[in-house]
Amino acid sequence: MNAQNLASILLYMAVLFHLLGMSGWVQAKLSQPIQLATLGLMLAALFALRKKKRKTRRRARKPPAEVAVMLDRAEEGEAGK
Repeated sequence: MNAQNLASILLYMAVLFHLLGMSGWVQAKLSQPIQLATLGLMLAALFALRKKKRKTRRRARKPPAEVAVMLDRAEEGEAGK
């Protein structure tokens, strides 16, 4: 199952729970558990959509050819003095 599909299913369920709680059909003592279930479903949807960050290894950059040429010229200039 795709992460986006799972998140959308969880959000639809959260909306249904919220509408059920707001409709007044449930007893007053069940309103808090329904609200907690709604929050839990929304949090689960956020975790389903969360992407794992991959650590990238940074390679040492190779200097461009112009830098090498300039470095050679500078060394030749110092040797010529």
